[in-house]
Amino acid sequence: MHSYSNIQTAKLVSLLALAGFSWISPLAHAAITPEVVHHDINARIEPSSHQISVTDSIHIPASLAKPELEILLNASLKPESLSSGLKLKSVQATQAKSKQDSPAHAYKIEGLKLNKTQVITLRYSGQINTPIATQGEEYARGFSETSGLIEGRGIYLAGSTLWTPYIKGSFVTYDLHTNLPAGWKSVSQGSRISSDRSKDKRALDHWQVNTPTEEVHLIAARFTEYSRDAGTAKAYAFLRKPDEALATRYLDASAQYMQLYQNMVGPYPYSKFALVENFWETGYGMPSFTLLGEQIIRFPFILTSSYPHELLHNWWGNSVFVDETGGNWCEGLTAYMADHLFAEQRGQGAEHRRDILQRVTDYVTAENDFPPSLFLSRDSSASEAIGYGKTAMVWNMLREKIGDELFLKGVQKFYRDNRFRKASFDDLRLSFEAVSGLNLKPFFAQWIQQTGAPELRLDKTERNGNKLTLTLSQTQTGKHFILDVPVAIYTSKGVELKHIALTEQGSTTADFTLTAPPLRVEVDPQFQVYRRLSPLETPPSLSKAFGASKVLIVTPSGQEAERYSGLIKTWTKEGVEVIQDKALTTLPSNRVVWILGTGNRFTSGIADALRTSDVSLTSGQAQIGSGVYPTNTKSLVLTARHPANANSVIVYLSAPSEGAANGLARKLPHYGKYSWLVFGGVAPDNEAKGEWPVTNTPLTRDLAEHGELPVLPLRKTLGELAPVWDATSLKTDIE
Repeated sequence: MHSYSNIQTAKLVSLLALAGFSWISPLAHAAITPEVVHHDINARIEPSSHQISVTDSIHIPASLAKPELEILLNASLKPESLSSGLKLKSVQATQAKSKQDSPAHAYKIEGLKLNKTQVITLRYSGQINTPIATQGEEYARGFSETSGLIEGRGIYLAGSTLWTPYIKGSFVTYDLHTNLPAGWKSVSQGSRISSDRSKDKRALDHWQVNTPTEEVHLIAARFTEYSRDAGTAKAYAFLRKPDEALATRYLDASAQYMQLYQNMVGPYPYSKFALVENFWETGYGMPSFTLLGEQIIRFPFILTSSYPHELLHNWWGNSVFVDETGGNWCEGLTAYMADHLFAEQRGQGAEHRRDILQRVTDYVTAENDFPPSLFLSRDSSASEAIGYGKTAMVWNMLREKIGDELFLKGVQKFYRDNRFRKASFDDLRLSFEAVSGLNLKPFFAQWIQQTGAPELRLDKTERNGNKLTLTLSQTQTGKHFILDVPVAIYTSKGVELKHIALTEQGSTTADFTLTAPPLRVEVDPQFQVYRRLSPLETPPSLSKAFGASKVLIVTPSGQEAERYSGLIKTWTKEGVEVIQDKALTTLPSNRVVWILGTGNRFTSGIADALRTSDVSLTSGQAQIGSGVYPTNTKSLVLTARHPANANSVIVYLSAPSEGAANGLARKLPHYGKYSWLVFGGVAPDNEAKGEWPVTNTPLTRDLAEHGELPVLPLRKTLGELAPVWDATSLKTDIE
């Protein structure tokens, strides 16, 4: 899931660049208060013909007024000026870069007076219907999107649609009057002032936005509307089919999350928050509402994962805006304060951070690595691992560095100082420096401006009574990092938490005096440090397979191979080779290997590799722990560490039908953290999943014989420091 700005603003930036508009801010690393243009918009829309007709009175502030002011508009919309003395001059048209981009056309307004507030009224109409399609389709993942469409299932108009004129260097406020067929409802940012019906039974809505925003959104469909009070704001649910139970759960969650984040960050910036059900699968967070797909909103886990993420975007990204010239900071901060927060509240913070580091290890290479300061939007698994994952880990390390209370004070100050302004990583640094009194320039330079990740090795442990000497090194190629690495030392009296400071020298020896003789040592056992993981620190998983640059797919030789033809076609790309099992004598160790089909001659080999994980695999069934899954009715995916290469994996995949295999091709890239999965039906639907256990790793060392060791204590969550919050009261039992 992601904010609207993650994909669509990137598309708008692209369109502006095509039209000759520079997106470079004059103050690249300081908060920017934008110029604000007010629009009075009247829009009549006919979904059946994809048609929109708009009258827009644009209030141009004196600071922007000049004799030939340029605007940008969707090339499908033909504008004319209704204002006396003000004319439009066509400048240039730009071609869309893909079928999902809006073609743009630039115009100059002739007749404006210099430095004087003026109003120009434009009238324009045309058809908008960009098909929904998958962008960035790859072996690992693809995303469906459109820049804008008007059709019978619904209406989706956004900044990238350019359905309202864009003026360089400006934000907007607006009054939006929509005129739709009977039975339709519209949703936009801000407050709904009225909702009426005309004499001819048309649906008339008036939305008002009084605070600066980056673009004008208009969503519409035949919604059923639900609402409830949520403190100073109101919670809404706009569903495509009536479902009061589903709506109630989301309305209750909205109220609780608004309270949580008001306590953690500051006042909620809008008068409403709305769940809006979309007719294709999206996870967009717009100012004051989220647009989620009809399947997504019915997954039980969404209420405590993606939903708070999208709501939090109303603070990060949708009221404190992103200065794109310095990198997109808001996705990582939102992921940390939503996805990571809720994992910590479930007692799974260490597992969540390990999963982040595993994705970085599996997807980010020397060739595709880049610093967070260059991240704008997610367009691949590698960019997601950096923009969301690495940046979330940076906030975790900063929190460990300055402490929980100062961390919360820092984000609160950042929010207070930058509401409705464009802000950067530098503005975040200044806020944290102000509350902590620390110079954080080296920290931000190392983690935000630079590439690379440390790799750790525990070189030496010496035990002498109550004393312990450890030598810890960085082993990555290239520069070394300045690190504060947590170390857990177990004794007969409990566990003592220490830290080792690693410098750019790359290796440090530290001496510790303990309360009792040490029994075991674990370096960064809760995965608090951003780093590349040893393959033995994580279970073999699908992300290792999908992150590989070289892949071999081994098909069975018989008729069974035909059912996997669609899957192979979907996954075919550069670096993926397909071969029949009879053409191989052994499996190569220099690439990830997929073994397809129950009749594959290499099935017995992966069965041997899986025995240590309590798995029994035959052509007829798989037994995983106490579960038994027949291969003639279930789809199975089992991942094992490659016996000849600990850095690689072998994946067994079988499906009972071609339809199920095609479904796996689409779904598996979204299950990257798992070692094994079982699916049922043609869809197919996930029925069971899990990760193989990890025991000793290269960063642990037993120093003496011992029995059961104490459990590492968990730190308080950021939510626990915010008063009036009880995570256990949230209902998530959506059917």
